[in-house]
Parts: sequence; C-alpha cells; structure tokens
Amino acid sequence: MRQKAKASMQVIVKYGIGFGLLAWVVGRYWQDNAVTGAPGLRTLLAGPIAGEWLVLAAMLTAGALALQLIRWYLLVRALDLPFTLRNACRLGMVGIFFNTFLPGSVGGDLLKAYFIARENRERKTRAVATVLIDRALGLFGLVLFVAVLGTTLWLLGDARLIANPELQRLIQLMAACSGVTIVGYVLLGYLPQRRVDRFARRLRWLPKVGGPLAEFWYAVWIYRQRPRTILGGVALSAISHVALVLAFHTASRVFPAQGGEAEQPASLAEHIVIAPIGFIVQALPVSPGGVGIGEATFAGLYQLSGRSASRGVIARLAMRVVEWLIGLLGYLLYLRMKKELPLTPIGDDADRLPETRPPTLQSAPSNQVPPLPTAVTLAPHVGGAIGDHISPDGSRSVASSNRPSALRSAGESSSERS
Repeated sequence: MRQKAKASMQVIVKYGIGFGLLAWVVGRYWQDNAVTGAPGLRTLLAGPIAGEWLVLAAMLTAGALALQLIRWYLLVRALDLPFTLRNACRLGMVGIFFNTFLPGSVGGDLLKAYFIARENRERKTRAVATVLIDRALGLFGLVLFVAVLGTTLWLLGDARLIANPELQRLIQLMAACSGVTIVGYVLLGYLPQRRVDRFARRLRWLPKVGGPLAEFWYAVWIYRQRPRTILGGVALSAISHVALVLAFHTASRVFPAQGGEAEQPASLAEHIVIAPIGFIVQALPVSPGGVGIGEATFAGLYQLSGRSASRGVIARLAMRVVEWLIGLLGYLLYLRMKKELPLTPIGDDADRLPETRPPTLQSAPSNQVPPLPTAVTLAPHVGGAIGDHISPDGSRSVASSNRPSALRSAGESSSERS
C-alpha cells in the first residue's frame, strides 16, 4: 500500500513538473519582446495558421516513427526471435502512446520488453536486449546526425553557422561524442568474454543504477557480434532523423512570420544542429512526453542561435500537437490490444514477466549471437529485482560477487537442457 502511494505521488510530481514548466515557459514568452520587437506567443497564436505545414509535419513524423518501428523489428529478427512486422507496428504504436502521455519516456519501451519476453520465455534476455539497443541506436543516431550534417554545412560555408560560435561548439561536441562511441564499439569486439563479465560485475556494485548498466553493457556486447545489424539500424536511424528534423522545420513554419528578421524562425541548417539536441534533452524521463522540458529546451536553443525564444516554443508546441494526434492513434490500438498487454505495464507488478534461467557465460561461436550472462532487467519492476537470478531448482536468489561459480554452473546446466 505504501509503495502504491509512493508511485502515485511520483506520477503526480512528474505531471506537475512537466505542465508547471510548460505554464512557466508560456507565461514567460507570452508577450512581445519590447527590446528586440520579436512577437510573443500571444501574437503568434492570433496570427494566421499555415495548415499545410502542419499536415506535412504530421506526414514526416509518421514516416520517421514507421522507420523506427522497422528498425526495432530488424533488431528482434536478427536474434532469430519469432516476431512479425505487424506486431512490431502494433506494439510500437501502443508504446508511442505510453511515451507521449505517461510520465517518463521509457514506459513504452518497458511495454515492448514485456510483450517480447512473454512470447519468448526461454530467451527473455535477448528479447529485452532488443529494446535496450533500439533506444541506444536512436539516441546515437541523433548525435551522429548533428556531427555529420552539421560539420558538412559548416564546411560548405553556411552563413548562420559560420557566424555563430555557440552552434560550432555544439557540432564539435557531438562529433567528439560520435567518435568516442564508434571507437568504443570497435574496441569492444576485441574484448574476451572474461573481461566483459568482469566489467559487468563491477558495474553491478554501483548503487541503484548498477544492475541496469550491467544489462545494457551486455546488450551492447551481444549486438557487437552482429555488425551488419547495427549498421542497418544506424542507417534507418539516420533516415528517420532526417524526416524528424524536417518535421520540426515544417512545424516551425505553421505560424508564418509577418515582419522582419526578428520574427523569422530558424533556418534548416540551424535546425539540423539544434533540433536533435532538443530531442535528446526531452527524452529524459522527467515529464510525460517531455512536456515543458521540450518547450524550455527549444526556447534556449533558439536563443543560442540568435533567434526569438518564442519562435522555438511555438515550433515545439506545433510539433507536440502532431505527436499527441499520433499518440491518440496508439491509444486506440491499446484499447484493442488491452487483453494481450499487462494491466500495469509501467507499475510495480514485478512478477508478470516470465522468468528464465541464466544462460552460460562461455563464449559462443563467431557465427552465433552469444547469450546474455544474466536475466536482463530494464528497471526493478521488470523481471524482478535487479540482480535476481533463478537457481536450477526454480527458486530466486540474489546474485552477489562471491558466487560466480554457482551462476556459471546454473547457466551451463540450462545450456545443456536447451
């Protein structure tokens, strides 16, 4: 009872943070800027609305989301898990509904993890790894997008980028992050199994976040054995992010400028740099769908670009209308699939996910995907408490660093049975 009250309070707090921040942002930029002459939200909303730009933004957003669902489907099939594109689209749309309207930005991911794990009881670890890597590929794709296209436009002499050292620093930062990630991914392929396991055990010592970090580490490692799948996922991410940035660019044109330079929205080159960064920030699980967080972030990014902050806010609000409409379609699918899904997909019902025995820690042949060494859990309420394992007799025990041999023998016996 006390846990439910605590969970309910957390939900209320997240809604309060999101919509409270949104109200503050709207109030701050409601009136016209007396210094620069830039129109406020009140003036922009009272002006004409270009509905064709909103329709185009909706089409581009839908296309981007469709590519992301295909990416997840390919990640699942790469591990030889039985799954259909139809189910990927259905679950993906329901996940969009959860990510858009419920607190946090990973509720939809947990829902997909539940469904895949339930359908693949003996390979739950691999099933949940697909969701982890899908989210990671999406975030990495945004960083790489800024690094590649931002650098290209900068070298081609885009006037707005050359004149703005702040945007240049953002491009350099994203390029550095991309380089480090790629180098780390390449070097990971040369790590022996024992070092992978050792690093995972060290991660588990970290309080609270150690378990999820260890599982994510194993998820990255398992897909390191599938480079073609990762390259395909990065390619799909790049195309979807192009569509997503273009969607934001068109959304910024829904409320046309009526005056001079002070009223103009950001250029396409500027959106290529700032839009992905805004998407990354609003993905933080702070408020439902990043509401309030996204508007405040884009207001700051527009100011960083030398543009009116109110223009950044109105562009994000137009984009949010599109996201809410698509999220409502996901809700309709959720009503039809309700019997197939958990009653509380992001609640505290930890035992709804099917359990599996820990697989072997031994290395697999190069042409096969090695199993994850532990049962993957995205959070304490997915698949039981972090660090829990199932012993050969079916009982649950908490893993600790002084019992690696027991886990190894349990995994070997499970491998022999399979």
